[in-house]
Amino acid sequence: MAETETMEMNDPKVIAKYINCLSILEENTALLYNGLSERVETPLVKSLLLSISKDSSKHSTLLKGIAESISDIKQSPKDCAKNLGEVWSIVNNYLNELNKKERGDKLYFSELLPMLTALESSLGEEYYIFVQMKTLQLMVKEINQIYSIDLKNIQGVFESIIKDEEHHREILATIKDMIDEKSKSQDNTPKVKYQNPDAWSRSLPPATYDSM
Repeated sequence: MAETETMEMNDPKVIAKYINCLSILEENTALLYNGLSERVETPLVKSLLLSISKDSSKHSTLLKGIAESISDIKQSPKDCAKNLGEVWSIVNNYLNELNKKERGDKLYFSELLPMLTALESSLGEEYYIFVQMKTLQLMVKEINQIYSIDLKNIQGVFESIIKDEEHHREILATIKDMIDEKSKSQDNTPKVKYQNPDAWSRSLPPATYDSM
């Protein structure tokens, strides 16, 4: 969240637009993980990615409900790109790249893991800001003009999302370990001995197993 945006977070409409953008971002994140799950072969990895996708979709629904409870909002993807900056670009760029690929295309999943882990950290930070700032109190004040709701209830929603993002990082770490173990177990390539004065040997180059 940029400093200028933080300063404007005393405006209910700005808050609502920002949360709505986070809702759209989470939905795009859900699509990204779902698309990745369709392109991996290992059943457990597929299931783990789907679980993150479902959590992200749940987050999107919750955030949209909060945003619409604060203010009636209409905005374009360009508005969200401006509000969220890099994290918006990361998700949408990778989602666009994924959609361009055919189902049979090679997926170097291990190359995406650092990006996905950084994404989950960035999302967690966005929600942590709401929990710590006075923005949360203002949000509840606006919502209470129509609905009767306790501050702790809204805070609990954001805290539950933060916990989910932490769990997602743990899931991604598990997937990374699975990829590393699979690579090690399959990297038993035969040795080729060269008959030369130095009498040295080397391994054949290992195959790529990133597609899981």
